[in-house]
Amino acid sequence: MANGMSGLYIGSSGLKSSQAALHTTAHNLANVNTKGYTRQQIAFQDTTYMPYGNPNANVVTSTCGLGVGVSEIRRIRDQFIDSAYRAENGRLGYYSSQYKAVEEVEDQFGEMQGVTFQESLTNLYNALNEISKEPVSTVKRSSLVQNATAFLTRANAVYQGLKSYQETLNEEIHNKVDRINELGDTIYYLNKQIAKIEAGGIETANDLRDQRDTALDELSGYMDISYYEVNNGEVVVSAEHVPFVTISSISYMDTRYVENTNLIIPVWPAFDRDVYPESELYNTGTDADKGELKGLMLARGNIYADYRDIPVRPKISDYDLTTDKGKAAYQNDYDAYKEAQAYYDKYIEPSVILSAIAGIDKLVNGIVEGINNVFCPEKDMVVQNALKDADGNDIVPAAYVYSSNAPMQLYDKKGNLITGKDDGTGTYVYESEELLYLDKNHAAQAAPQSYRYSILDMDKTDYGMDDDRTLGEELFSRENTKRYIVIKDENGKDMYVRNSVNERGTRSYYELGNLEMNAEVAHNVGKIPMHTREGKEDMARGQQLIDVWNADFASLNSEAYAVSDFNTFYNNYIGEFATAGQVLDYYVTHQQTQVDGYDNQRLMTEGVSSDEELEKMIKYQQAYNAASRYVNVISEMLEHIVTSLGR
Repeated sequence: MANGMSGLYIGSSGLKSSQAALHTTAHNLANVNTKGYTRQQIAFQDTTYMPYGNPNANVVTSTCGLGVGVSEIRRIRDQFIDSAYRAENGRLGYYSSQYKAVEEVEDQFGEMQGVTFQESLTNLYNALNEISKEPVSTVKRSSLVQNATAFLTRANAVYQGLKSYQETLNEEIHNKVDRINELGDTIYYLNKQIAKIEAGGIETANDLRDQRDTALDELSGYMDISYYEVNNGEVVVSAEHVPFVTISSISYMDTRYVENTNLIIPVWPAFDRDVYPESELYNTGTDADKGELKGLMLARGNIYADYRDIPVRPKISDYDLTTDKGKAAYQNDYDAYKEAQAYYDKYIEPSVILSAIAGIDKLVNGIVEGINNVFCPEKDMVVQNALKDADGNDIVPAAYVYSSNAPMQLYDKKGNLITGKDDGTGTYVYESEELLYLDKNHAAQAAPQSYRYSILDMDKTDYGMDDDRTLGEELFSRENTKRYIVIKDENGKDMYVRNSVNERGTRSYYELGNLEMNAEVAHNVGKIPMHTREGKEDMARGQQLIDVWNADFASLNSEAYAVSDFNTFYNNYIGEFATAGQVLDYYVTHQQTQVDGYDNQRLMTEGVSSDEELEKMIKYQQAYNAASRYVNVISEMLEHIVTSLGR
């Protein structure tokens, strides 16, 4: 014993240290199944040494330790594994959200579930093939109407399912924004609690740090984050290259609506910018594939799409390339195609839902307009003044035509600059479905030089076999929109002018969501126009239906020069989603393996092993008992000395 009572201090320090170790071990065992809990480890250190020797000569002959103390109770956590886990977790969220969207598209078309869209295409083609053989057969006509109805019903169901899923993704984006803000609040609150507890430098807020790490793990799945810890224990977090959680504040995320839609865009109000500016959202560079929020936005898209978003490459065979005018026309149309294709490749193709909606709408529009145009052959009519209906009102044309000997600056309603075409003679021609303006602010409206209409070609049209010998009846109609407005021409004869607007006065297209069966034909199949002017069945008209189905239509791939027919287009269309699904499945599987691998590494180092903790409990219990026996020995020895001296 050194210097009297110091032995008791040594023993009591052993008791206290062993008791702290037992408490730490018990805490680990109690949290063996707690998500996010990090195993804690106690670290010991020797305490102050006391010198002893000859105090009168100021000579220290030796020192004696006063026992053991607890240096810290630390978490066994590897920051490098955490960083790697969170990076891979962000990629997993990015690819998983898009893979789920591909699965939803495949489910909608039902090619793997038995109720297939391909079947409705096949049935419609077979019905067209049968009526081409017997145009006057009521049975064949009824079969055509029945299969056309089934085709349209199935197409609309797929379309509505895709639109509904786009809305679902929109809601998921809203929910993710809310959750990200909640996690920001959690991290900020835990920062303050940790800093408060650790301010004295005595205690470490291990359990609160576990909660904060769990929040960071979840946040990493939603966004690309980076973070660092400052001296007082708080963590500063940046999300998508913007300060998100700082020592003094939180930069909350909000949303804005895309113009004329209910689609939302996440924004940083404090920085007056979108969370994903266009250059970042569509960035395919290195390390740009992180975060479920970004994946959801890409899968959903930031616009609404339809068949007009898929450009059709102009066919060289449609142009007379032996003339300068033909060459100029082809070059202008090809330049317009490349511009439209660039738009598709940038904004439509990266989105699983937008490319699916645009693709199915393109296919259905091609089939519908192809069949309708066989039954209702039309020709263009360009006039200097707008045509009038029976009430004297202007009929909205298919296009307003502007021309000039020099390039003009004309703008549409959205303020977009319209590009004109040189027709090869030095005249610049501008065509638009809407009236154009001389400036972006609509201060001055441009005056069209002519109006282009589509009219029923009376020399090529057929008639129905009903008593009224109906003509101009289409198979598929637009909602609340008659195909033709009937007026009198200059000779007093009926002229059928294609109607471009619905009853509300807005442009009406043959697009999904606006298509229905022609009620007149559905109620009386005799009105299907397949009789010649002389009253004979028109076998050539039936062959035209088959030719339309097998003719070149369009291509989804800008690199493919050849366009495809309807069936090939659909097969390629579905094939692209199958390929995308396989690629995304590979990415998701790979990322899941990476995430699980890092998580397993964390569990190996940070997780609680009940067997190991029980061994430690026995060890620390034995140490506690030893320290207790040591205290008893010292106590008895002191008692003996005191008693002996008292005698």
